[in-house]
Amino acid sequence: MKLFSALASFVLAATLTSTSVIADEVQQQSAPASLIADLTQVCVEWAQDDEVTTDALRQYVLQCVNEELTASDYMTVTDVDI
Repeated sequence: MKLFSALASFVLAATLTSTSVIADEVQQQSAPASLIADLTQVCVEWAQDDEVTTDALRQYVLQCVNEELTASDYMTVTDVDI
C-alpha cells in the first residue's frame, strides 16, 4: 500500500510539474518589434565595446538579444537585423 501511495504521489507531482512548465511556456509572448530593434542596437554597441569581430557580430548580437528577451520573459528570436 505504501508503494502505491508513493507512486501515486510521484505521478501527481510529475503531472503538476509538467502542467506548470507548459503553462509557463504558453504565457511567453513574442516581444514587440520595437523592443527587438532597441535591444539589437544596444547589443551592437556592447559588441563594439567588447571589440567583437565582424565575423562573430551576428552571433554575439543574437545571443545578447535572446538573453535580454529571456530575462524579460519573452520568446527568443532566431535572427536579428543588424
